[in-house]
Amino acid sequence: MNKIHKQFGAAVLAAPLFVLLHNTIFQQQLLDLQLVSFDMRSLLFLIIFYPVVEELAFRGVIQEYIAAKTKEYPSFFYLSIANIVTSLLFVAMHFVHHTPLWAMLVFIPSLVFGYFKEQYGHIGASIFLHMFYNACSLFLIL
Repeated sequence: MNKIHKQFGAAVLAAPLFVLLHNTIFQQQLLDLQLVSFDMRSLLFLIIFYPVVEELAFRGVIQEYIAAKTKEYPSFFYLSIANIVTSLLFVAMHFVHHTPLWAMLVFIPSLVFGYFKEQYGHIGASIFLHMFYNACSLFLIL
């Protein structure tokens, strides 16, 4: 198994640990659960639709555009300028529907999604990770 596949496995395992760690540290629900109705349609949107649309927009369009403009710049600890800037924009977008703390906490997973988009050369891995992280966030904080 190559290095990237091992890293991807670690990223999958990190999802529930990330959610549980933050729940333990902050000892509060970070997501405003009053805004979420738990019917099947809502679950499909939160776990499937939003991750696909967000990844297509952020990793598929924005990160690609920034990468084309900044490819001559060095990476910081394996993170490209495009990934960092895209992740900052991703956080900013999450301020609209989430508490400030929850919005800021999406920065690390966003960097992970962007890293695997770049490593695999397509957004399939980032879409899967985003779906899995959303599912863990939804089910582990309840």
